[in-house]
Amino acid sequence: MIKNGNDAILFSGDTFKNPNLWNMINKNLDIKTLLIDVSFPNNQKDIAIQSKHLTPNFLKEDLSHLLRSDLNIYINHIKPFYKDKIISELCQIGIDKDNILSGGEIILYSSGQVVRRETSIVKKINKLNNIGKALSSKNSLDELLELIIKEAKILTDADGGTLYILEDNKLHFSIVQTDSLDIKMGGTNKEITWSPVPLFLEGGKPNKIMVASTCALENRIINIPDVYKTEKFSFDGTKQFDKSNNYISKSMLVIPLLNNDREVIGVLQLINKQNFLYDSIDEFSKKDESIALSLASQAAIAISNIKLIRGLERLLNSFLKSIIYAIDKKSPHSAGHIRRMVKLTLMIAEAVNNDETIFKNKKYSKDEIEQINFAALVHDIGKLSIPEYIIEKSSKLETIFNRLELIKYRIEHLKKCLETEFLKGTLEKETYLQEVKNLINYANFIEKCNKGSEYLPDEDMKKIEDINKKVYIFDKKEYKILTKDEYIHLSVRKGNITKEEREVINSHAKISLNILNRLPFPKKYSRVPEISAGHHEKINGKGYPMGLKGDQISFEARILAIADIFEALTASDRPYKKANKLSVAMNILYQMAKHNEVDRELVKFFYNSKLYLKYAEILLPEDSIDEVNIDFNSL
Repeated sequence: MIKNGNDAILFSGDTFKNPNLWNMINKNLDIKTLLIDVSFPNNQKDIAIQSKHLTPNFLKEDLSHLLRSDLNIYINHIKPFYKDKIISELCQIGIDKDNILSGGEIILYSSGQVVRRETSIVKKINKLNNIGKALSSKNSLDELLELIIKEAKILTDADGGTLYILEDNKLHFSIVQTDSLDIKMGGTNKEITWSPVPLFLEGGKPNKIMVASTCALENRIINIPDVYKTEKFSFDGTKQFDKSNNYISKSMLVIPLLNNDREVIGVLQLINKQNFLYDSIDEFSKKDESIALSLASQAAIAISNIKLIRGLERLLNSFLKSIIYAIDKKSPHSAGHIRRMVKLTLMIAEAVNNDETIFKNKKYSKDEIEQINFAALVHDIGKLSIPEYIIEKSSKLETIFNRLELIKYRIEHLKKCLETEFLKGTLEKETYLQEVKNLINYANFIEKCNKGSEYLPDEDMKKIEDINKKVYIFDKKEYKILTKDEYIHLSVRKGNITKEEREVINSHAKISLNILNRLPFPKKYSRVPEISAGHHEKINGKGYPMGLKGDQISFEARILAIADIFEALTASDRPYKKANKLSVAMNILYQMAKHNEVDRELVKFFYNSKLYLKYAEILLPEDSIDEVNIDFNSL
């Protein structure tokens, strides 16, 4: 038994079953900690009995004699040949892996807490190598910063640490930890609200008052044995912290964090080097400086890498969003479509991710949701190559200008020619008046057909053909009301777009795919081209640009397809058509699902989850929202 006042540690070596041991522990409450040997695995119990050593099962039997719950138990003297098996069996009986000693640990009398120290330089170098691997594996900046502080404290035996990140000539508090006070702030813990430390004072004078700012400005290590016995820097904040927390800050080590370009990106500050053997605070040694500087270098590179990745992702996000800006300058309604379609896409993706019914096994990570977001953002990037007069076409006769006015001019010219013939006496008055009336009727009829808001019936198609055949002869010259191209455009039965123009518009999907395949997306966003370009594909194989069918179309592309179609059906800013009522849009979506054009399960989910209504309440005019009475579950 090793005693220190009223605190004791009991060390039992080469231990076997001994009831007196447990009786002593139960009676003597000064014993805070037990170190006990477990030398053999359970399958070697015969050897354990002969040599008088414990196995995990023998220890479990003995623990039934323990009547206390406040005893710290540590396992010692594990035979190296059986190490892994013994540790596994100890864990099975409830012994924590951290309570299995390997040598070199310090155990505190009062608390029984074990302190693992890396004492040799070789061990510390190995520790640094392992830390380097751990730092490079972190994708979260908060987790990375916490790991830096944790490992820096372990390597230097520091009780506390602060990590500052330099931004805008200010050192911002990122992580603050003090083990003895159980303080953890910043990172994944409570937010730090303290004001940052400026590198420069008012008037631009370097801030050499504060130790952290001086470290950053001069790019040098600062080692202070006792902050209360130095006048080089102001420690008012440190002293206020001590007063508020009944703490005494003493030794301090401040290290600059340098990136690959040897630029200071932050400062690591360690507080109170602990001497566990003598329960005192020592000053940080030159070895501590060296080891902390090495860690700081690795940390700075890891921080820079994560910031670089974040910066590249922000650049990618901004670039993709700038495409909407470019499209907006070309076609405002197309840009509006993209914004609304992206919103609806994310609404569907998030709802699927949170669903616990038909899509309970479909879960997305944050990166996967972002990938869907990017795919939606660029789904119409190919429209940048489509002529404006086609994208913005609001009437049948519209090209780079509205040819309706040209036709009206021709009709006015023909009326003048008729008037001339009448005045010359070569045309009867009755014939003249009838022909002028016919021309006026033709003009009104063409203007009506030009709108393309309604389906063109056979009767009107016949009238257009008759007008196209109409020929006027004045001064031995032939005049027609319509050109061949104007006749073709006016003959479009539904909408304003000819078959050739529709092919040009549809080509945007293939162009989008070609553009996106040329972009070097990061691995986690590598599916953006496939998801984005697949939003015009159909389950029945009749879509474009690749004619994919069934399972060839990814689930994410199917989400985009529904968002794209529903937005287009309900949009109120299209120059060539009116917005559909909500019930009409949902009926069209129902019919498309019924005919295997879009995913049936997704359409049902879209209806049953009320996503269509949530979207409508946010983005559709009130007079477009009506009741939907369709049995989507029949799909």
